[in-house]
Amino acid sequence: MMRRRFFFRFCFPMVAALILAGCSAPLPSTELPPARFVSAAPEFPGFHDYRGIIDLPIKTSGMDQSEIADLAKAAQIDFIFLADRVQPSQSESDSGFGIAGFSNGILFVPGGAFEIGGSEIIGVNIHEPIKPNLTPNDLISAIHDQGGLAIAADPAKFASSADYALADAMEVYSQRSAWTAQNPTALYFRAIFLGTDHFLSGLDLRPDANLALYDRMTAGARVATLAGMGAPDNMDVLGAKVGTMPQLFLFCTTHLIARERDSAPILEALRLGHSYASFDYLGYVGAFAFFAQIGETTTMMGDEVRLVPGLALKAELPAAADRITMYQNGAEVASAENASTLEFAPKSPGAYRIEAYRGGKLWILSNPVYVRQGQG
Repeated sequence: MMRRRFFFRFCFPMVAALILAGCSAPLPSTELPPARFVSAAPEFPGFHDYRGIIDLPIKTSGMDQSEIADLAKAAQIDFIFLADRVQPSQSESDSGFGIAGFSNGILFVPGGAFEIGGSEIIGVNIHEPIKPNLTPNDLISAIHDQGGLAIAADPAKFASSADYALADAMEVYSQRSAWTAQNPTALYFRAIFLGTDHFLSGLDLRPDANLALYDRMTAGARVATLAGMGAPDNMDVLGAKVGTMPQLFLFCTTHLIARERDSAPILEALRLGHSYASFDYLGYVGAFAFFAQIGETTTMMGDEVRLVPGLALKAELPAAADRITMYQNGAEVASAENASTLEFAPKSPGAYRIEAYRGGKLWILSNPVYVRQGQG
């Protein structure tokens, strides 16, 4: 009896307060500027750093592109790549890929996701229906025939690496996959008792298997890496929604380094791997640079450079990370603690990329600089 009295007198109010805090389901504490300011890309005059959302299905949201654009504008998003799931029974006359162009100031790129070999191939910048049940190679060819790009989502889930061998990019991090990989009951109670930042930090899991496959692929080919969103969960927690689109717009973004915010330059930036991903709830990222330098010549991430004497690889972060790590074909070759810069002189060819961490969580993930054998 005494224990019950103690609980209701002392513990229950504390639990109730925690539940109320969980029910409020606030937005992450992303340190957005007062208004959207598009940063110039460090070290590359004429280029700008645009932040956006990749792999967004909206059909089940009950909202149209204009309403999605309003949410994106509040989160200071510049572009959205649509990716509603294409059903095998979908009529060939109904593409359902979305409307291309600007809506309420947000650039939309149409697209759809096709189930292939246990995962999905996302076609971006596609406009015409594509036959269902194509082989992976035929599907990617059909996407390319429309001037589109093919993204392999969650590569570790594919039955075979041959299913995505011709893809232009890999979605190595998927917010949706990070969510569904966790125990639903544990997620529910975490949503009750943890604030939004701590709750979302559980979704920021380093995608070890996907990164290993990505590093294996980039050892012999140039393939862009990015982070995708997937469908919001909208989990009901005591009457409040958790895992909503407004929350997730502030959680993770993919940045494209382009000369202007229009379809052609944005798509070209993705194709070339002039991009990186940031988990903005750990600290807003307005601009980041990873590049090669020899003399006065700089080479952007995603591009190739020859291995010559004096070559340096440099990373410049917007603020200090707890740790910055550089990888060569998946193996760590350099690191720095409590730093905002990292510099390394490569000794051998390879695909070099950057990971930056805060609080043990992945904060920034770059595309590689491809160092090729120097000319003899």
